[in-house]
Amino acid sequence: MDQRLFKWINDLAGKNTFLDNIMIFASNKMRYIFAFVLFLLWQRKGQKRKVFYRSLISLMINLCINVLIKQYKFRPRPFITRKANLLIPSKLDSTFTSKHTLLAFSVSTMIYLSNKIVGCIMLGLSVLIGVSRIWTGAHYPFDIIRSAFIGCIVSNIINMSSLIRK
Repeated sequence: MDQRLFKWINDLAGKNTFLDNIMIFASNKMRYIFAFVLFLLWQRKGQKRKVFYRSLISLMINLCINVLIKQYKFRPRPFITRKANLLIPSKLDSTFTSKHTLLAFSVSTMIYLSNKIVGCIMLGLSVLIGVSRIWTGAHYPFDIIRSAFIGCIVSNIINMSSLIRK
């Protein structure tokens, strides 16, 4: 099912230049929107700055998880093992985890836990990043889903642990 879903999404690539450009932007540049939102949180005082620090902790933990998983679990990227529409250059490392998706969901979940409106927007952008990684040929869908899940879980744990310490 993972490979069929990949084929269904990735076969859309190369058919519409406008959509391809949106997906390439989402895959390569949308992370700067997340960095900008974190910068804005850092500029604030009080609770909003705490969200920045919690997000930073979640990002660091998720980066460590990403490195550990890639050390012990190798799954070839889709363009290596099958015919795929590859729209962007990609590394030859493991498709699981998707660092882009993992980090996007990490930040957006933390923001959602403090501000539902902005958090929903950020989660929507995170979904777009995840789909773009499939669209551009870099990742399989289940690897995106698992990466999103890990990012959300770590942020929830960090948030719960900081609430307990209050």
